[in-house]
Amino acid sequence: MAIINHAKREINVKIVYYGPAGAGKGASLRYIYDRIKPSLRGELKTVPASGDSLLFFDFSPFEVPQFGGYRIRFHMYCLTGKVSNPAAWKMTLKGADGVVIVADIAPEMLPASRESISELREFLAAYGVGLHDLPCVLQLSGADNTARSGADLDLPDMQSCFADPGSGEGILEALSLLSRDVMVRVGQEQALRAVERPVTAEESGESATPAPLNRESEEHALYLAESAQAIAEELFLPAEEQLGDADGAQGLQVALAGEAALSAGGSVRIPLEISLGGATRRLVVSIAVEEG
Repeated sequence: MAIINHAKREINVKIVYYGPAGAGKGASLRYIYDRIKPSLRGELKTVPASGDSLLFFDFSPFEVPQFGGYRIRFHMYCLTGKVSNPAAWKMTLKGADGVVIVADIAPEMLPASRESISELREFLAAYGVGLHDLPCVLQLSGADNTARSGADLDLPDMQSCFADPGSGEGILEALSLLSRDVMVRVGQEQALRAVERPVTAEESGESATPAPLNRESEEHALYLAESAQAIAEELFLPAEEQLGDADGAQGLQVALAGEAALSAGGSVRIPLEISLGGATRRLVVSIAVEEG
């Protein structure tokens, strides 16, 4: 389950890239790291883990808080190379909120991929979790048939996409798929429906108590899903596309996409429609309102 840090006003979720040696876990994490705006990411680190090597970093996918004044932060982990100690994988998977299963399903790699997934089931079962109890995505390489590939790995119903860790093709798509499911799951968590205790001014460094975490049923879950889709479209754009040029900026248009609504928690939700360069995107801005 996602962990709430009230002092920092953050919701922390753990994403693990799992798979056999040579499947492209480390290359995938490094590719993602290189594509994230430096202002939104932490440092990429490698540390020893039970005799193996753990690669990890964290990032926030949005510039502004998304959950009633709380920012969501993804913590990304993988073990690189050939893992000699299974306990390292077990500890890495502890508390995971989502898993990207990286598998090479070329004929010569298929047995290793199958064995890896069998071990994954065992690691999760040790924590009382089934493979279909948490968001998972198959990131596949070495074949060109999604349906057959999932069946080959005994995961015919799991969402999947093909990727090339060497070129980076498909890696962001896999993370976007998983992020959508994780964001929706976070929005549905009972523990996040209300802050367990108020944040003091000393903890937050601000004079005002932050707004409570409001979860308003299906509408909010849909909003989270739409927000997660924006991760691949905005967070991971190349720098030159993120900045754009002066001529493109002149075409920016912002308009109301509907009537503003007052939520039960006292915040105002304003639907907006933003157009730039022939593309149009909708988003909802939430503003906390305090009575004078």
